[in-house]
Amino acid sequence: MPTKRTKRARPQLRRITPEALQAFRDEDELALHRALGLKPWHRSPLDVDLRVKPPTETATGQIAWLETWPQAYMLREALEAALMENRNEH
Repeated sequence: MPTKRTKRARPQLRRITPEALQAFRDEDELALHRALGLKPWHRSPLDVDLRVKPPTETATGQIAWLETWPQAYMLREALEAALMENRNEH
């Protein structure tokens, strides 16, 4: 008897590559999107201010750009940390 598989929602892990760090330093939004594998409707980590916490819930009917804010916030934190680590190594 066949069984149905249900997909689990797993967060996508994005690697912070040297290309992503360079694009972040240069504030090149297109190159950063490509290096991180973001879709065009995803909010850019460059647009995120770390002093402002991301919204935890979005209202029904909100655009995907707002829904990707938490992901962009986490990416911005990771990029900032990688930059600091990179500076400390040199």
